[in-house]
Amino acid sequence: MLVRYQNGPDGKPVKKAIVYTEREHGIDPRSVDQDAVRIVERLRRSGHSAYIVGGAVRDLLLGREPKDYDIVTDAEPPRIKKLFYRSRIIGKRFRLVHVYVGERIFEVSTFRSIANGTVGNTYGTIDEDAKRRDFSMNALYFDPLERKLVDYVGGLKDMRARKIVPVIPLKTIFAEDPVRMIRAIKYAEATGFSIPFKTRLAIRRHAPALATASVSRLGEEANKILYSGKALGIVESLRRFGLLSAIMPGVDRALASEGSAASMRAALAELDAYVAVTGDKSLGSLLAFVLRDTVAVAQALPAPDAQSAFHNALDAAREFLAPLTMPRVEVERAVKSVFTAPEPKQKPKRPRRRRRRKPPTGASEPSARGGDAPRDGE
Repeated sequence: MLVRYQNGPDGKPVKKAIVYTEREHGIDPRSVDQDAVRIVERLRRSGHSAYIVGGAVRDLLLGREPKDYDIVTDAEPPRIKKLFYRSRIIGKRFRLVHVYVGERIFEVSTFRSIANGTVGNTYGTIDEDAKRRDFSMNALYFDPLERKLVDYVGGLKDMRARKIVPVIPLKTIFAEDPVRMIRAIKYAEATGFSIPFKTRLAIRRHAPALATASVSRLGEEANKILYSGKALGIVESLRRFGLLSAIMPGVDRALASEGSAASMRAALAELDAYVAVTGDKSLGSLLAFVLRDTVAVAQALPAPDAQSAFHNALDAAREFLAPLTMPRVEVERAVKSVFTAPEPKQKPKRPRRRRRRKPPTGASEPSARGGDAPRDGE
């Protein structure tokens, strides 16, 4: 184990980070995505520092295959874009670069400063960048070239203790960004780690603030929950902490009702099994599970035809998902997959009117008395 020092204000060396060697951290270099390694390598060759950071490092330490890779560097976005031909700068407030390798996207961001708090957008140093990350398990920096793990906040120790420990002080972490509460719950369910007592108290205290988060960010978190393979556990935990009503109020209402709670839990369990078996992350397929009961109720409402019944189901689905604004095409796809058109109503048969038959040509007209009575003298 190595220690990284930096000179303090008085000129004396101050311990900044612990640097773990390959033997100490245990990450298998063969499990690291080679495209991510090449991006780090190009930044290094161009005179910049660069590391793999965040969820990918966490997954590698847990022996799992990362879903995606985030890379952090001291190079600023315009410089990163010049180094990678297939890339583009995204974001207005928080600018970063998407680097494209085939159909895959690697997110490359610049070290951020804590000068303006943990949600500011000024560039800084790697040790500042570590201090503004939400939880210590997400603040580990992996150097895939030298195969070293740089830890500024004790993240590896916390992971080995199976704890989710905030990096930012509890008085500010959730007040500055309420969405971090969802992330804490999600990480606990995904890893099996525990949330310390004081952190749990802070989540319960700040739970009402989640209603102030932007709808777009809540939508992103809802999508991640649906394709996590742990949706049932995450949803149940969010509900216990008083967070579910802000992100999925429809699901919260369903779980609060004796008549629909069991069915919703079963739907979420089926969703998790479906994701585990298929790996399907298409939003329409996943939404179908949570919308199934809502569509069934709506399609049974009186409607003049199948098209009207479908629109009833679609409107009910949107209302169930509100305030989230999911892509229209995905919601329609979800509804179509579970919608059953009602049987068309049969029109009542009208009694057939018997038509009066005309007498054959040349036949005598019947008398007024009816029938063909003989005339006098015949």
